[in-house]
Amino acid sequence: MGAVLAVYAYLGIFSRYMADDYCLLLNMQSADIFTASWNKYLFESNRFSNLFVLGFWELFPGNIAFVPVLHVVLWVVGLYWLLSELNKLFGLKLPMPVLLLVAETLALFSFFTTPNVFQILYWRPGQVSYLTPIVFFTLIAAWLVHLVRMEKVTFPLAFLFGFFAFFIGGLSETVGALHIAILSLSILCVYLFDKSPRRRPALILLSALLIGALLALVVMFLAPANALRINDENGSPSLITALGRTFEFAFLFLRISFTTLPIPFLGLLAISSLMTMLLLQSQPTVKFEARVYWLFLLIPLLLYGLVFASFAPSAYGQSYPVERVRFPAYFMLTITMTAFGICAGYVLSYVKFPAFMRYAVVALAFVSLLYPFWMMRQPLATYEFRRLFALRWDEREQMIYDMKADGQTELVLPALDGYEGTKELDVRPYFWMNQCAARIYGVDLISAISVEEEDVLYYFSE
Repeated sequence: MGAVLAVYAYLGIFSRYMADDYCLLLNMQSADIFTASWNKYLFESNRFSNLFVLGFWELFPGNIAFVPVLHVVLWVVGLYWLLSELNKLFGLKLPMPVLLLVAETLALFSFFTTPNVFQILYWRPGQVSYLTPIVFFTLIAAWLVHLVRMEKVTFPLAFLFGFFAFFIGGLSETVGALHIAILSLSILCVYLFDKSPRRRPALILLSALLIGALLALVVMFLAPANALRINDENGSPSLITALGRTFEFAFLFLRISFTTLPIPFLGLLAISSLMTMLLLQSQPTVKFEARVYWLFLLIPLLLYGLVFASFAPSAYGQSYPVERVRFPAYFMLTITMTAFGICAGYVLSYVKFPAFMRYAVVALAFVSLLYPFWMMRQPLATYEFRRLFALRWDEREQMIYDMKADGQTELVLPALDGYEGTKELDVRPYFWMNQCAARIYGVDLISAISVEEEDVLYYFSE
């Protein structure tokens, strides 16, 4: 799994600016970051935090190529830290390799099953709206569990957690709604079932996060720019209409996911259940908890509820979520399928199988752990296109600088192919993306025309 994640991370070095990237860069150059964010909130998008994150990345040259790598590493580290803290909190005594395996499993299968990993991991607008907030909240969740375990909670810390939730919530209303659902369920569970001294600090920090996330969602809901994102010709849909759409979309998502991706989810179930079975069989015998059977009913209900929450903003403002918007739902699906497999492995570990069956289980577990090498074909299949795109993009940017140095202000450039629904510079010089790119490079007009690759240098030398 680490090898496949390393391939995903490596492909990030071929990332370059495309489509909305140029206009986001222009936003940041138009004024100071606070003014630019305010103008964007008023006239373009309700996501009020994005430019702050992008502005931070732009402090580092070449960041477009290394930020995807950083996201993969930070997410796996955050997931491992969270699992490690939960391991200590509940006294599970799971070894480090098991925790790392689960962390890599959650990240890898989320990337593999999402329908457009390019827009999530390598394209900046999708990345900052749907992957970055999940990475940030994973790290905050791990920190929260650590503080609760240490019972070290102060008012300044609660305020800081609320601010973080507000800021991260401003990156995406989709992930923000999902986090509100998760935090609400967490508060309910702690309130009803935790009677230990950790109950109070947990409720304080979780409540601070929930307040911050709710404020962020309210601010985004009230954004003047929302009028640009409502597709319904009759205005905003009613609450009943929005709820009906969301119920329908959530069911449709789950049906499509299981019918189009049976092998990845069967592989995930096999890995989580078989490894759990082997792990528990090697532990001292403890009394079987029959309450685990309730989880087989509860887990699908929780999954549907969390997918419903993440789809609600799209159902209200647009339609069925586009590919990149479905990434948080695929992450929830990966978590719940892993949990389902762990529960199945727990039950199977108490079944009295013949002695030879243990060897069969070990063999099946070994085979299932080889499945990620088959998964590696997906990112590797994009390698050659990504490499050539980055090479041609760099050559074209140098061409822009050379033309500009020669005094040219109306540039005609070789076009590059768009990728995974992400558009490249257009033949029309007044197309919105071309206008943003022209202003970024300090020229009047940019037009991109299709030229056969072997003729690019000859054509432009003329």
